[in-house]
Amino acid sequence: METLEDSVLYHIPKTSSAPVVQLVHELNLQDDVKIETLSFDHVRNDVKYGALNPKRSVPALKLRGGASYTGSLITESGAIISLLLEVTGECAAWSAVQRTKMWESIFYTGTTVFPVVVKAYLKTIEEQDATYVEEAQKTFVETVAPLLIRQHSLDPTGPWLLSAGGVEGPTAADFVLAKPLGNARAMGWLADFPALEAWLDRVKKLPSYEKAYS
Repeated sequence: METLEDSVLYHIPKTSSAPVVQLVHELNLQDDVKIETLSFDHVRNDVKYGALNPKRSVPALKLRGGASYTGSLITESGAIISLLLEVTGECAAWSAVQRTKMWESIFYTGTTVFPVVVKAYLKTIEEQDATYVEEAQKTFVETVAPLLIRQHSLDPTGPWLLSAGGVEGPTAADFVLAKPLGNARAMGWLADFPALEAWLDRVKKLPSYEKAYS
């Protein structure tokens, strides 16, 4: 039987690795998966980390146990999330459509929401580019946010992204979306979307959120 025992998850706080850390805590894997917190400087410049992970990115999961993958390094958030869910059997009782809807949500966040929101957020704190931020906000308000609400049938009472499809409780889809929407809120982009505001409040109240983002 494959196991995550003695694996190491490399993480930079408040980055795209935070949703994976949150999932580790939601799945009660913290005794098996050691969270190693790094700095941007370490990831970009440390020789040993570069040898381990030539992509110089986080999250990255170093696997120690399990005969079929001992010593493997898994990168990319979606791949790590898939492994965590597969090994724990978290979604085993779901229907094929429910699992597909979760991945649809995660892929939309990764390919559309994250690039629009996070790149704009960085331009408010690093490169000051008001024109870029205004154009990104327009895209978010007119297209991205309405599609999120429609795709997940969200209303202010929620509760979670996959609830309309019969899945109980928060899932990896919620944890992945919380990262860019936290940035969107910080820029004031959620003001006209009470359903997204209320949903984000629910995610942030989970004990696992504080552990992932502290």
